[in-house]
Amino acid sequence: MTSARPPRRGGNSEGRPPRRRRSQPGLVAVLIVAVVAVSVPAVWFITRDGVTVEQAAAAQPAPAAAPQEPKETSFWSTSTKVKATPRADRAPVELGMRFTAARSGWVAGVRFYKAPGDRGKHTGSLWSAGGKRLARVTFAGESASGWQEARFASPVQLKAKQLYTVSYHSAAGNYVGSKGFDSARSGPLATTSRNAGVFGYGRSTFPDRWNPKGYNYWVDVIFRWRDRSPAPAPTRSPQPSQPPQVPGETPVPSLTPSTDATPGTSPNPSETGASPDPSPSRTGTGPSPSQTTGTGPSPSQTGASPSSSSSQTAGPGPGTSASPSATTTGTPRPTPTSRPTLTPRPTPTVRPTPPPQPTPTSRPTLTPKPTLSPRPTLTPIPDDGGSSCAGHPTPACTGVPAGTRLSRSTLNEDGAAYRVTKSGAVLDGVHIPGDLLIHADGVTVRNSQIDGSVINADGPRTYRFTITDSTVGPAQGCKTLPGIGQDKYTALRVHVRNHGDGFRASGDDVVIRDSYANLCSNPGDHSDGIQTYNTGRGLTFDHNTIDQRHAKDVTAPIFLVDKQIVDAVVTDNLVMGGTYSIQLKNARGKLVVRDNMLVDDSWIYGPVEADCKAIDWAGNSLVKIDQNYRITSVVGPLECDG
Repeated sequence: MTSARPPRRGGNSEGRPPRRRRSQPGLVAVLIVAVVAVSVPAVWFITRDGVTVEQAAAAQPAPAAAPQEPKETSFWSTSTKVKATPRADRAPVELGMRFTAARSGWVAGVRFYKAPGDRGKHTGSLWSAGGKRLARVTFAGESASGWQEARFASPVQLKAKQLYTVSYHSAAGNYVGSKGFDSARSGPLATTSRNAGVFGYGRSTFPDRWNPKGYNYWVDVIFRWRDRSPAPAPTRSPQPSQPPQVPGETPVPSLTPSTDATPGTSPNPSETGASPDPSPSRTGTGPSPSQTTGTGPSPSQTGASPSSSSSQTAGPGPGTSASPSATTTGTPRPTPTSRPTLTPRPTPTVRPTPPPQPTPTSRPTLTPKPTLSPRPTLTPIPDDGGSSCAGHPTPACTGVPAGTRLSRSTLNEDGAAYRVTKSGAVLDGVHIPGDLLIHADGVTVRNSQIDGSVINADGPRTYRFTITDSTVGPAQGCKTLPGIGQDKYTALRVHVRNHGDGFRASGDDVVIRDSYANLCSNPGDHSDGIQTYNTGRGLTFDHNTIDQRHAKDVTAPIFLVDKQIVDAVVTDNLVMGGTYSIQLKNARGKLVVRDNMLVDDSWIYGPVEADCKAIDWAGNSLVKIDQNYRITSVVGPLECDG
């Protein structure tokens, strides 16, 4: 009987060539999967109609985020035209701008707008909130006027949301200023919303004064930062339930994300934090740079920045490539009568939304008042006519005598200070609602209240004066700068309040006696009761009370460490607080420390740090006191072992 099965080899029984047997779907699937698996990671699907192989995008390694180039910005560009009235004051002046950065970064340098005809020397500085100079640079190769720029030797790192001041010093007292400034923003940079423009007369020191009219002194900062780069999200893998595409049918929705979802690209500049263009968008209600402001203020006025706008976005980030797919099908078969209904999978979101850039809505606190422990409630001490205090000085026997009627003086130095220029002038029973500038010799101040500082420096020159029975300092807040300075002055029965430093000795012939200072501090301060700075000969600090217990950022009630000190007498004082409470080092000549009293255990590290062998040290004691500064007990001798 003839077999119905075709022979394995050769022709059939009729002599015709053998027909090739149809390949089985299972074998095709195995071969295809094996080939594809060698080349790329894949997922595969088998159906009755064939085999579909697609590249598994989820198995691809995520591309590494490219390092971000640093961006750089300033409040104004070097092409900004400033039409403000040039000013020429009679003294050197430091002019600055207060600002914060929403992101940490670096300050590379300083810019300022130079007034026409200014031929003086200029230096630029960066300061912490407490007045510490972080960097300094001298301007070189200046043009006759317009924007000048100088870069620090090394960029200075800044912390996000901290207050800083950028400034320049004009040795000749020339500058430009525009009043009516509100605020300015540029990328992560923002000026303070009030009192952004600041100044200070004399040698280059921290500028912390401002004019109530709100001035911009056109000093700018060069700031760099890097944007945060979000890691690209991996492509989601397809689901194994996806049936193959059959010719003639509607294609299955793509598994790969749309290429318009680009990681790292934000359509809103506020999301990236800043733009590399030096003239970014700003806010504020001040005059534009082209606005003529009329008569500009003297440096004692606060700066103002104009409002102009220009916006930009950060450059696009690396694009996201669509995942390629490869499809292999078996021999076409008739269209199936029914297919399962597919549930479309949502296109995955590749670009994560970067956190929005915080926009300052209120000015940072410029001089935050520290949280203090309760101050002692003082029992009034009988008034002895202002000649002396019973025991050590207290608020009850220093400052403006009780019952004194004060006459308010009008500030004559650009609305921020009262300036005395007449030799031998006497200020008696006056209230000065700002700083007192003594720019004449032989001035006497008595029975008066000064809400700011008393300063006798006019550039490099200082003037001799005497202040007695007066109160120095604001009723509230905390001023970092000293209450009284610089040299050639005598202070008797003075009450210094709400200052970081009580007294500054920066030259010869400083006498401070029968006075009281209760100190405060701002973050970053180095509070001192008396501090020497480039001092000289003849310092006398006798029978004073210095209370530093309520200040947090401190150095010492008595801080005398200059190498320029020659002859210093420190006697009969009551002091408390500080890191090391009494510090006397590096000095020469006759050095006397006698009969002082230090409140026991009021220091942070120790009672004394001093060059003991060079000092006449005797009769000093550790004591305990009551709330009225009266000695309740003597703990023991205060030895000099520093």
